[in-house]
Amino acid sequence: MSATKRRTANSDQARPKRNTRKGQTESFTDLFRLHQRIANASAKRLAQTPASSLITLFVVAVALLLPALLFGLNNNLASLLSSFQDSAQVTVYLQDDVSEIAGQGVSDNLLTRSDIENAYYVSASQALNEFSAASGLEDLLLEMTANPLPGAIVLTPANVSPAAVDDLAAQLRELPEVDVVQVDSLWLQRLAAISNLAGVIGSVLTVIVILGLFFIVGNTIKLAIENRKAEIRVIKLVGGSDMYAARPFLYTGLLYGLGGGILATILQAFVLITFNSNLEVLMQLYDSDFRLRGFGFMSALLIVIVGALIGWSAALMASLRHIRAINP
Repeated sequence: MSATKRRTANSDQARPKRNTRKGQTESFTDLFRLHQRIANASAKRLAQTPASSLITLFVVAVALLLPALLFGLNNNLASLLSSFQDSAQVTVYLQDDVSEIAGQGVSDNLLTRSDIENAYYVSASQALNEFSAASGLEDLLLEMTANPLPGAIVLTPANVSPAAVDDLAAQLRELPEVDVVQVDSLWLQRLAAISNLAGVIGSVLTVIVILGLFFIVGNTIKLAIENRKAEIRVIKLVGGSDMYAARPFLYTGLLYGLGGGILATILQAFVLITFNSNLEVLMQLYDSDFRLRGFGFMSALLIVIVGALIGWSAALMASLRHIRAINP
């Protein structure tokens, strides 16, 4: 008899657990369906006013596009800077009394340094031959009794940043065999400065854009709340919370952010195609195949996610603020 009671008690204890899990599943399903209906209703309301909705989406997309283009320009300049690494050369002119054997030894010693990627020695006689071939003054140079050109070492720094190149040049000037050090990277320094400036402008513009998007989406949500003030009063009269009344507007802001982010990636692709068609002609004059690169998949996804977060956050702040001010 006691064993029967224990089995009955165990079955009674197990039954509520199954019902609880089932109830939780049904509750989650009902909640998901509720949010799905609210999201669909918000999308339908946006579709009912296509002109104003498209204008808002376009404004959000342009606001997201501007800082994204600046950061993309910065990445392209950095890529261009790294592709021209071999052009950042440092030419070390040796003293006149340094022999070819000694000059070659200095070049070999410099090549062992970690901050120098490549180094090759150009003797005085080789430099004279190259100059005469390039200038077409062979007959005149043959009449010269002495070679006026010194031996030189052409270096390629491992790090082409302006600070690293300047530090390397300062160290090379201290060598006893060195007469003059010439740095051929002024244009690279200017390019790096432009890249840094684009990054700073992009950061500042991002902050301004976020504030602007909060204002744009918030003002749009405010107008939507004013048009549905009577409906919100009814929700409050039947006991609905402010957060419940704000749900449709949160999805509206989310849709504005998502749509603006997707449209921003489409506009970026259009800008990229237009720029590359004109840039190709310019790059051919410099014998370069450089092309502007657009957003990768992760970067494009990040823009869409950031747009959605901004839209949802702006809608949350605006809706709660104005809904709380409505008296039932």
